[in-house]
Amino acid sequence: MDIYNEGLLNRFAVKNPLRFSEQRMALVRRDFYNHKRGTVSDEFVDFVLWAEKLPARHEHFGSFLLPIIRDNAWKSVLEVGCGETALLSEYLYQALAGNVTITALDQCDIQCNVSGINLVKQKFTGTEVLSGFNAVIAQEPCEATELIIKACTEQNVPYCVILCGVPHARLSGLLDDDVYAWYAYLLSNYTNSQFTIWHNGRFSSGCIYSEHGFDRKYFQGT
Repeated sequence: MDIYNEGLLNRFAVKNPLRFSEQRMALVRRDFYNHKRGTVSDEFVDFVLWAEKLPARHEHFGSFLLPIIRDNAWKSVLEVGCGETALLSEYLYQALAGNVTITALDQCDIQCNVSGINLVKQKFTGTEVLSGFNAVIAQEPCEATELIIKACTEQNVPYCVILCGVPHARLSGLLDDDVYAWYAYLLSNYTNSQFTIWHNGRFSSGCIYSEHGFDRKYFQGT
């Protein structure tokens, strides 16, 4: 399929299946017309998945998380960095028929279509008390990544984080030269963590998760 088709782009913009703001839709258009730059936005990745009729990133991650939440009988889950639409939290809450308390946290204004989700407009600092949650999840939370891993490790809370495709600064402020060096740092610095390459059927990135709560068997074929 030729994804660089203006008709396809226009249909995506009209349907707006992921409820993008105009600012986020502008990123799709930017990468559509300047796709030789070498890197693209998450929003353009979402467009590509939609164009190829593949599950959206939040749907793929959500479907992976569902059996884990059910098997562990978790009752309260925190999503850090839910974004302005909290689509992952919405997906989980609806699929679990409201039987699990979902809290969606981000520093931006969150426009959520599901009233049963707890919305928290707040930047994740790593000082939050996480004992009220059975697990913490995050999909490409950028600079919050190491804060999540560190806080969950110290408080012994299961976590699963899909990592960004570019490195983000360590807590020390150091920025690794490439994403694989960043992945290696996280895995070596938090020895209770496990790592796999996450495949969503079209794109790949790193995934880091706790030794407890997220058994390796769930990651076969990711």
